[in-house]
Amino acid sequence: MSLPRFTYSSLRLLFVPAALALSACPFPKVLGDGPAAADTDTDTSSGTMPTTGDEPPRVCDNPAYACSQPPDCEYWKCGALGSPFDADGCLRQNCEDTPCAADEICYGVGNTNDCPIGPEGCTEDPQTATCTCELASNCSTGHCIPADEGPPVECPLITDEAECKAECSEWYPGIGFWRVDENDECVQDEAAPRCLWFPGDAWGGTATPGSFYEKATGLATMFGTDWFVPPHGWGDCGDADAPPACKCVGFCSQQQGFVAEVLENDLPCDDVSDCVLADAVCFSENTCGSVGVHKDNVDTWNGAHSDLQALGCCEGADPCGATLACEDQRCVALFP
Repeated sequence: MSLPRFTYSSLRLLFVPAALALSACPFPKVLGDGPAAADTDTDTSSGTMPTTGDEPPRVCDNPAYACSQPPDCEYWKCGALGSPFDADGCLRQNCEDTPCAADEICYGVGNTNDCPIGPEGCTEDPQTATCTCELASNCSTGHCIPADEGPPVECPLITDEAECKAECSEWYPGIGFWRVDENDECVQDEAAPRCLWFPGDAWGGTATPGSFYEKATGLATMFGTDWFVPPHGWGDCGDADAPPACKCVGFCSQQQGFVAEVLENDLPCDDVSDCVLADAVCFSENTCGSVGVHKDNVDTWNGAHSDLQALGCCEGADPCGATLACEDQRCVALFP
């Protein structure tokens, strides 16, 4: 079945197909306020609404809105973030399949109680001066809005909980951020508050932890929700261009941290006879495939290291030969 459509013209005529007439969604009878006329003859000399085969003058540059009449901005709330039309009455660029410009962001709109969500394109018949608009076939969409418009700019600067909840999406009183220091070590900074704004009128994700990074700082953290679309100004640690700090967070990072604690809490040695070489090809802090551990603690180590492989968190190096030593009562592996 074809998509529902609505039409309007300079003669203020409306043609509503049955598919739209039966819809529970109200749409304005006239999308734009074209000039009225007493009969069906259009005066082409006025230049207001051409009736020749020439391309009619457009309201805006978006090729998806090829009509010479502006929309009914009072009905469509032109300029509102969720409106399909900007403040000038131009149909916003759809961003579900096409990226927005560098100075824009993609704003998601979804409302199952108001379907279809709005027009996705309009064309005008120059012979009849009729503008026909195709409605979106689903209950959600995404369109481009200026990046400097409203909450995207203000929310990251807000440090007051009440103000954040009134103007933005979510308030986090303390986020534990991770960074990588000059020694390539993961360091967790003191928790800091953040006010988040999600680019849409609804947001969410799976009820599993998800790791994300703040684009402005490169700091990474883990949220209790694996967001489908990250907050504005944030990126997913699974992105190809994710910063180094992302290696500090996530499920596998936690598992690697647990294995590092097993090694850190190893039993003290009196001499090298207390030590054994153990497999460590999955341990991220190992550079040559082996570690030195106390012989009475090797089973604990082997169990923790095996879990890394079983959980798909193997991030170590191939063996390259090692010898054992007991240094400062610690079993260590020495490499050539």
